[in-house]
Amino acid sequence: MGVFLRGKCRPSSALRAPSPRRRGEGKAATSRSSLRRIRLVVAALLLLAAAPAFAAACPEEGARYPAFYPGPALFESAIAAEEAHPPSPVRLSGIVMPHHLVVPRLIARGFRAASGFDYDRVILLAPDHFFRLGNAAFATTRHGFDTVLGPVDIDADAVGGLLARGAAASCLFSDDHGVRALLPFLRHALPQAKLVPVAISVRSKAEDWRRLAALLAPLAGEKTLIVQSTDFSHYHPHGRARQFDQHVLNLLAEGDPEKLARLDQPDHLDSLGSLQVNMMLQREVYGATPAVLASENQQQHTRARLAETTSYMLIAFGRFGPADAPHEPEAEVYYLAGDAHFGRAVTRALTDADAAERVAQAVLSRTRGRPLILNLEGVILPNVPEALPHMTIAMPQELAIPWLKRLNVAAVGLANNHAMDLGPAGLEETKAALDAAGIPRFGQGERVDVGGLAVVGLTDLDSSGPPYTGLIGPDLLDRLTVEDATRPAVAFVHWGREYETLPSARETALAEEMRLRGVAVIAGAHPHLADGRLATLGGGETLMAYSLGNFLFDQTAATASGTLLELRVFAQGTVFARLVELPNLFDLARPGAR
Repeated sequence: MGVFLRGKCRPSSALRAPSPRRRGEGKAATSRSSLRRIRLVVAALLLLAAAPAFAAACPEEGARYPAFYPGPALFESAIAAEEAHPPSPVRLSGIVMPHHLVVPRLIARGFRAASGFDYDRVILLAPDHFFRLGNAAFATTRHGFDTVLGPVDIDADAVGGLLARGAAASCLFSDDHGVRALLPFLRHALPQAKLVPVAISVRSKAEDWRRLAALLAPLAGEKTLIVQSTDFSHYHPHGRARQFDQHVLNLLAEGDPEKLARLDQPDHLDSLGSLQVNMMLQREVYGATPAVLASENQQQHTRARLAETTSYMLIAFGRFGPADAPHEPEAEVYYLAGDAHFGRAVTRALTDADAAERVAQAVLSRTRGRPLILNLEGVILPNVPEALPHMTIAMPQELAIPWLKRLNVAAVGLANNHAMDLGPAGLEETKAALDAAGIPRFGQGERVDVGGLAVVGLTDLDSSGPPYTGLIGPDLLDRLTVEDATRPAVAFVHWGREYETLPSARETALAEEMRLRGVAVIAGAHPHLADGRLATLGGGETLMAYSLGNFLFDQTAATASGTLLELRVFAQGTVFARLVELPNLFDLARPGAR
């Protein structure tokens, strides 16, 4: 049984002690904390220091903690509702899930995703919600658990090893919902797995997290699943919480555990230590990457306007291949691709049916037919003249349009240096062909809404100048501002230098101006090489894929490369990005390719 306090479900029998505003206790800036919240923290800490009666009760030696919830109905209904979702086709090495029972379906879905594989051990990382660890950085317990769906036993050898090497022993697990809310779902999905519960103090530091990761690393492996129990942004209205959520999503996409130190407790999440330890294990032991399956907020579950909310994420970790589909997300999914055309040598290559099939399958196996947005270089014509200069790109309408439809292209960008290869008349021919086919397009400074995304095209280059470079100015940048905060803005930019995958001072300055205008994602093209990196700007406010390279261009892998940018757009207006490896499609279309 729980009660709702300040946006969280708290055990009604336990003292509610709010988490500190920053990673270290007492680090809160008064400009961002109400006096009421400070008084609550101080009062709670004084009570805990003075009254041992608040300590959690321990079972007798060899006994389990008793069941925490009064009945199984909530858990069974959430589990039943998720049975239609298939387990992940890829073995998961980790899951991040909420412990707030406002969203039990997300917990059920997380365990459902992992249930297709056998696990001998589950390491459960959770925050110490009620400051019971004292000076200890982290703790575990020798006691198992009874739950409303059956017992969960402890991995006694693993726990004993942790205790022998410095982990504290604690009975805080008796009523901390960070652990107890997850255990019935764990019992149902992975009944044979033994548990290693670890509570991490909100006062713990980076050196504590590195030490804990080193202690857990020998326990991690193929048959061990890391489960991180974490709720995200706390105590903010939905609009502000959504901003904090986007910071987290962008830093996760970048994948650098060290940069996660920029996050605050509880502005961004309630257990930075759990996230740091999990990310270190995923990178160093498993070689795994994250895929965010859900990103939402408590406000979405009530009509009453909440002054203080909690955010939730469901995140899967695994070694996902380019054609793998990490468990179906609660999101719209789109793909952005770099430079593409259907002219010159590409025209000749795609006339072969086998070559065309290889190219189509290479793309569709990755996008699974979801909407694709690409940068279309050149001019679409009803009849392409034979004698055109090599640097002039023209493509036959009877080939280009069917291919755009075959790949489910939802919009094409015409903000590039080849859109005017045949002057204004050629550009008008291209627009007319796309309009007749019902394919949305966007040129310099133009915006197109694709589902939940607002995509704005920009080019800093033009082959038909002068001027040929430096085309993006303040007026064009201002068009990136999107008033609807629930619609993430994407800047699709043609910039840089061919075959160079690092931004110059010019691109770096432009990217910063885009960040200041609230752009969630920057996707670039033109260098013909994919840089293969996602980089955050600011404190995670904006994510940049500087160069996606080529999509379909008449350049071989010896000189060019490409990647897809997958964007998962969630209903609350947040977006998670990941790069999906793409083979050289022109090579696939050449004779003898397989």
